[in-house]
Formats: sequence, structure tokens, C-alpha cells
Amino acid sequence: LIQQHEVSLLLECKRGGASSAWMVGLKDSVASALAAACSKTILAPFDTIKTIQQQYTCPISGNASLGFLPACRLICSRPNGFWSMYAGLGVSVLGSMPSVGLYFGVYSYCKRTLYPLLKKELPHVSNGVLWTVSIAASAAVGNTVASFSRVPYEVVKQNLQTNLYANTKQAVTQMYASSGWRAFFPMGGVSIQMMRDIPYAMVTLLSYEYLRLHFVNPYKQDKHPEASWCDMLAGAVAGGIGSYVTNPFDVLKTRLQTNPSKYHGSIIACATATWHEGGGMAFLRGSVPRLLHKVPANGAFFLFYEFFRRVLHVDGTTTSSSSSSSSSCISTQEKKKG
Repeated sequence: LIQQHEVSLLLECKRGGASSAWMVGLKDSVASALAAACSKTILAPFDTIKTIQQQYTCPISGNASLGFLPACRLICSRPNGFWSMYAGLGVSVLGSMPSVGLYFGVYSYCKRTLYPLLKKELPHVSNGVLWTVSIAASAAVGNTVASFSRVPYEVVKQNLQTNLYANTKQAVTQMYASSGWRAFFPMGGVSIQMMRDIPYAMVTLLSYEYLRLHFVNPYKQDKHPEASWCDMLAGAVAGGIGSYVTNPFDVLKTRLQTNPSKYHGSIIACATATWHEGGGMAFLRGSVPRLLHKVPANGAFFLFYEFFRRVLHVDGTTTSSSSSSSSSCISTQEKKKG
């Protein structure tokens, strides 16, 4: 399977070299941006609940956490009632589309250029290791680039979710009036965003690509080419793994971005204060609603992502023709070896 994936990647790169990689990256960027808008809209309430749980501290003891149902009741008690669950949706969708598009565009380009380069420079290293390194490195590069564009909308969205402002316009104008552009890039905000997002991207995309390589692609090639639920299932599982592993970073990110002055922008100070509130379990606050949000969100995202890739005729989308070309290439290589 690794060999078949290797031939597939090499064929894609040889079709048009760098220009082909750029075009595939551009199409993946558009497909991922549209997919992000769809998944964000569907699952916004869980993201709001997660933010409230992570930001909340008991006014009396400062230690008690907020349960899932109490968080729902707290949100719905606001003037807008149930629709408060969708606070920050507009800025979340508009902000996520360019950042996710940039992230997947860079990831796609790097993946298609890095693997052949590693294969050429390190011919004696196993294909599985080179494949893993190329996916992880591409995910890290893509997310590093996107993290800088993601911080401002994350800050505005979370301030709306915690009910500090009534609407997006008020949030943007008042935040800018109070601290200028610095309000959208709080102390420690960018670094903790990257500290959470880069490991999350690496774990999630490695899990997703592994599941596609070993389960989704073989199932689709075995007379089930239209089984889109496979994409959704692979994305959901990958998202769940990535979310749970990086939840401690998500807790720190939420606190630093919603109340940076309390921790003086220091990740260490924030982590120490969080530990004193509840030990290791404090870093798992919001993990249930985060999983309830991320698992279906990633399932929906990758379902829409693969759908839009098919619509845009992205090279490398699993089809019978690409499978047969890869298989024939492998057969030719084996004959030459023989």
C-alpha cells in the first residue's frame, strides 16, 4: 500500500512538475475553504460550549469546572437565547476560510514536492518512514503559515462566545479602540496558537492519511468508489485523536486569548495557574464538548473536502483510473526488477 501511494505521488509530480503541484495546491485550498465553511456552520454550538467551559472559573473557589449541561443553560440564558450558541459564527466562518485554505494549499503543495525530494536524497530509507516524515513536515509547515492568519479571528470569536461583546462589529471596534492591533494578537496568543495547532495538524493529518491509505482507498477501489461515508469516518477518527492529544494546549490557548492580562501573556504562568486550579484534570476541561465538536466537524470537513476535490477534479483524488495507473506502474517496476 505504501508503494502504491508512493507511485501515485510520483506520478502526480511528474505530470506537470512544480506547476502541477501549485495547481493541485490551489484547488485543495479552494476545496478546504468551502469545506471549512460548511463544517463550521453545522457544529458551531459545540465550539461555543467548549469555549465557555475552558474560560469559566468559579467566582467563589476558583477551582470548580463548569459541566456540559450547566454551560448550555448559561449560554441559553443570554438575551438571544438558543441563538447565543452561534455567537461568533460569522467571524469564525469568514476567518477560517482563508486560514484553512492557506493551510491545506501549503500542505498539499509541500506533500507533493517534499516526498519525491526525500526519495531522491534518501534512497535507502524505507518508503513508510519517508511518507510519514513528508506528511508530518508538510502539516507543520502548512499550519505554521496559517497560524498567523488564524489568531485574530480566533480572538474575536472567543470574545463573542464568552459574551464580552454583543456582535462582531462591536467586538472589532472596541478591541481596536482599547489596544489597537495588539488586541487581535494578544501576548502569547500566536505562540500558544502554534503550540496547539502544529501538533494537532501533524497528528490529525497523519491519522487521516494513514486511514485513507490502509482502509479508505482499498475499500473504494474494491467496487465502492462512491462510498463517501468512508471519508467522513476517517476524518472523524483522525479529528478525535488529534483533539484529545492536544486538548491541554487548547485550554491554555483559550485562557491566554480571552484574558491575556491575567497571565501577562506567559504560557508558563497560564499553565501553572491552570495546574493549581485542578491538577492534570484541569487541562482536560472542555475535552468532551471539544470531541463532540471536533469529531463530527472533522468528519463533515473531510466529507465536504473530498467532495469539493472531486468537483474540482483535483489530481490524486481516488479514482479507478489513478488506481489502475499506479498498479500498472508497480507491475512494470516489478517486471524490470525481475
